[in-house]
Amino acid sequence: MERKNRCPGCKRVDCGGCGIYRKLNTNKQEGITFPSCFVPDPGRGLGISFDVGTTTLGAMLWDLESGALLAAEAEANPQAAFGADVVSRILCAQEEECLGKMQKLLVEKLDEMAYGMAAHLGEEWRARPGQGGGSQEEAAGAVGKHIGKAVLVGNTAMSEILLGIKPEGLGKAPFAPDYQETVSKKGSLLGFRFLGDTQMYVLPPIGGYVGGDALAVYHYVHSCEKGKKILAVDIGTNGEILLKWQGTAFACSAAAGPALEGGAVSWGMRAAKGAVYMVSPGGRFPVEDLAYRVSGGVPPQGICGSGLLDCLSLLLEKGIVARDGYLRSLREAREAGAPERMCRRIEEGEERRFLLTDEKHPVYLTAGDVRQLQLSVGAIRSAMEMLLQKAGLRADDLDGVYLAGAFGSYISVESAARVGLLPAVPREKICQAGNLAGTGAAMALLSERDLLEMATESRSIVHVELAQEEGFQELFLSHMGF
Repeated sequence: MERKNRCPGCKRVDCGGCGIYRKLNTNKQEGITFPSCFVPDPGRGLGISFDVGTTTLGAMLWDLESGALLAAEAEANPQAAFGADVVSRILCAQEEECLGKMQKLLVEKLDEMAYGMAAHLGEEWRARPGQGGGSQEEAAGAVGKHIGKAVLVGNTAMSEILLGIKPEGLGKAPFAPDYQETVSKKGSLLGFRFLGDTQMYVLPPIGGYVGGDALAVYHYVHSCEKGKKILAVDIGTNGEILLKWQGTAFACSAAAGPALEGGAVSWGMRAAKGAVYMVSPGGRFPVEDLAYRVSGGVPPQGICGSGLLDCLSLLLEKGIVARDGYLRSLREAREAGAPERMCRRIEEGEERRFLLTDEKHPVYLTAGDVRQLQLSVGAIRSAMEMLLQKAGLRADDLDGVYLAGAFGSYISVESAARVGLLPAVPREKICQAGNLAGTGAAMALLSERDLLEMATESRSIVHVELAQEEGFQELFLSHMGF
């Protein structure tokens, strides 16, 4: 019998609570590369850059004097219990009590991450001759007292909830942010304890749902690619798209939903141990089938975003899924010329589904899952096309396409192109750039000039509210087909 109970956060069947995935397979805890033109200020003490994502939180501990990265951490955003997507959390945060709970959960988790990094760094301090050992708390405290500055970036909703601002403007048209400029506050005023004496800087939004994380992405790309026509895409639960050319820039957000990150999918999960992260053709005619890889070398438990995109691409290529998103029946797939072994993976029942793995450790893709992915792909791609139309550009006019964020870093570009997620540009123009929001946050932490430049850039970028753009609905419908 199919299991029906689902986690209220990630929507995965029997996930046991999003907090179970403490160590995440994400680039938010990996080292980063700054633009060649970036020059950090020689500061004093330590600082932390936080990337506050809807799904994942990233933190990096820096030596402000040398600009060296000392420690990094990534955790699941505990607010997932209030909804997997941004809109759900905005609606919940309209209530004072709910807003307080969400803000407290987030601050406590960020504080915990800072403590963990400080404790890790403090291990070296405890081991030094003459220090006399000491407890972990003493070691963390010795490091923590030197953390004088933190920069936080996030989408508009996450930033407002962090600041304890009721996101009223985001809850109704024209979806305006409830704060405009960089906010500077002592950590204790936001509820931090370990970082209570740390000066916090929350970067401003560009507009609407396009927040400080997108601003950080833009600043990085602008620093690297001055004078070029660049499309930058940070694909996540709330996807941000930026287009810069000839000194002008447009930005918009697309409500992609959590499907591309494994949420709202029957057997979807985070990129954690047990996740199918890659799907590819397996075998040759007449025994052609599929092959898959699982993170952590354990039996499959679910499928994450990169695996979902690979799977969808393969099923489209082999004729299991039609271009309109229809998951074909066994008979229809055979008539479409799909490989026989793949056809046998189709199961009929209450809802048609496709077996991705084996019967001993089954992971399925259902017809409803394909529809969720279809909506996500259509939302991201139509947002890209809308900005290109606004600028009077075509995809082949672009000098480059930057894919930011964990999802953009790990996906197969070929799979993304086949399902229509990316515009038709040569492969060499596509850069899987990594965690640019985290990189931009670190640039603002390490350089006062960059921090001030980002505040100026937030006012110069033209925000495009897609829902108010004439012709956007038609554009969205035209990109619903894979």
